[in-house]
Amino acid sequence: MSTETENRPNSSAAASTNESVAGFPASAIKLLRDAQKINKLSILFIVLAIFAFVVFGTLASLKMFHGSGQMYWLFHYLPYILVGLTIPFTLYQAFLVYRYRLSQPSMLVTSVGGASLLLIVCLLFSLADWLWLAMAAWIGVAYWFQATFKRFFNFIEDRQGQ
Repeated sequence: MSTETENRPNSSAAASTNESVAGFPASAIKLLRDAQKINKLSILFIVLAIFAFVVFGTLASLKMFHGSGQMYWLFHYLPYILVGLTIPFTLYQAFLVYRYRLSQPSMLVTSVGGASLLLIVCLLFSLADWLWLAMAAWIGVAYWFQATFKRFFNFIEDRQGQ
C-alpha cells in the first residue's frame, strides 16, 4: 500500500458528513426537526391554555367561586401566560422557516407580522378587550407552522424514498 492511498480521506466518511436530501444539508434537517419538536411543545401549551380557559371559566361561573380572586386569575390570566410563552418559540420557528424558505415570505410576514402587530398595538394602547384576538392570532401561527413542518418532512421522506 502506498503512502498516497494511506493519506487519502475515506470517501464514505466524507459523504456521510456532507449528506443532503433534496438540497437540504443534514444539519439543516436536524435544526428543522428540533424546531418541529419545539412546535409540538407550543401546541401543548396552547391546548393547556384552552383547557385552563374552559375548566377555570366553568368553575368561576359557579356560585361558590363568584368572589374568588384566584379562580378569576386562573380563568383570565393563565391562558394568556401559556400562549405568551409560545411566542419566543414561534419567532425562532419563523426565523428557520424564512431561512430555509419553507414557505413564501409574504405568508410569513402576513401571519407572524400580523400577530406581532396586533399584540404590540393591544399592549401599547392598553386594549385589554382586544388582547384575546392577538392571542388567537399567535395560536393560529403555531398551527400554521405545524402544517408547514409536516409538509416539509413529507417532502423529505418522499425524496429519500426515490
